[in-house]
Amino acid sequence: MKLNKIAVATSLSLACFSAMSAENWLDRIELSGGIMQSWQTGMEVEGAAADPGNAKTDSGFHRLRFGLNINAQVTEQLSIFAELAEEPNDWNDGSASISQDLAWIQYQINQNVGVRLGNVVSTTQNFLRYSDGASVQTNPFVGNSLVDMITAEEGIWFYGVHALNNGSTVTWDGTISVPDFFADFSDNRGYNLGLRGTYNLANGLSFGAGVFSTNHEISAVTGKSAGSLIAVGDGDNYQFASTAPNARATHPLIVPGVDAFIWQADIQYMTDTILLHVLYGRAEDDVSWANGQGSFQTSYIEQESEMQFWSIEGRYTFNKHFYLAVRYAESDNESGNINNNNTATRLQVGGGWWMNDSTLFKLEYVRQEEEQFSGGGTALFGVGDGTEWDGVIVEASVSF
Repeated sequence: MKLNKIAVATSLSLACFSAMSAENWLDRIELSGGIMQSWQTGMEVEGAAADPGNAKTDSGFHRLRFGLNINAQVTEQLSIFAELAEEPNDWNDGSASISQDLAWIQYQINQNVGVRLGNVVSTTQNFLRYSDGASVQTNPFVGNSLVDMITAEEGIWFYGVHALNNGSTVTWDGTISVPDFFADFSDNRGYNLGLRGTYNLANGLSFGAGVFSTNHEISAVTGKSAGSLIAVGDGDNYQFASTAPNARATHPLIVPGVDAFIWQADIQYMTDTILLHVLYGRAEDDVSWANGQGSFQTSYIEQESEMQFWSIEGRYTFNKHFYLAVRYAESDNESGNINNNNTATRLQVGGGWWMNDSTLFKLEYVRQEEEQFSGGGTALFGVGDGTEWDGVIVEASVSF
């Protein structure tokens, strides 16, 4: 009988300890996420377009996108983050699967400096307003910019935030990464290096700059569609008739990111009411796709590819519920002897309605024009007079 009582007491003690441990861990874990669906009409393609050619589309809904974020505070200085997301606009393979898109182990060295190990954000952009999967509410537009230089890679990420005596702040981060999520140890695969920084005045004026370098040999990337995807941005929401969505083809495909150097400079002014942002940058690579620009390929040649890009955007916030925004972006292909008919442009005009703190509806008109040597992904490179497409897209998103 005494043994039974001891066993029962021990079981109860273990159960209470497990409950307390579980409660402590639950206090350290935070779940968040988002869900988004959009609808479009138009997206009419005119000109010498590679896919789908001259075409008019019917209206329709896109596939729903969903993301779940997991934050866990392991110790006071050590934490982990993981995003599990289903992003049908990213690789356009028709699959409906949840995958890890962004995740890291984070160690806060001190109040100002920290380090992350895992998936890093590789970009020259400092002021991120970007739609990625179901995470769309920081972007005042539905689609991303024509000239966003951004992707995610595997590596290590150092960052810092420093407050100055005059009320200004300085931010910086640096990354060392490999260019994909696959364990690719090909000889001469190399590393990518990135460095960004901002100087932010107390009145809302900010200055930023970023550089990024890819260091790979042709032998290591042959058979792969790009050295690094940073130069062709991330997936957009825009889709065309008679094709599976080809989101990355809405960006200029000029620099394959093999042996490339990219830089960008920004000026931004932001208050509770007004946002103005101007950027200028250049990207160049000692390597080109072997069969011309404007589409992903798997063979390369030692031939310089180069582009310059710039963008201006503004947003006016009327109150906590409504805003209007406009963005114009331009890319110029300056590779080799190309100096005419080499421009791609995108105009985005839209607005948003915050129904509540978690629910955002957006409406956007987008128009993109791609000249024949622009490297735009919907134009046949060097054929005809280029192409243009436009349409209206509506987006509804909820964060939690």
